[in-house]
Amino acid sequence: MSDPGALDDLRFHWGAAYEISYRLGQYRAAGRDDGSMVRADSAGELLRAIRADYAARAVPRKDSGW
Repeated sequence: MSDPGALDDLRFHWGAAYEISYRLGQYRAAGRDDGSMVRADSAGELLRAIRADYAARAVPRKDSGW
């Protein structure tokens, strides 16, 4: 079962770089620039996976302050 609050938090912080969803029992984040996909069983695991993925292929964004 997904945690709507956790999904909202992930989308707020990472939505500019990833399309974040919960499907078929997994949290998922698809890179908006290259379509890379990370998956996890919990929101916390997805956050760690997003951070690792973003560190490996960061794309600067003007409007995000990153």
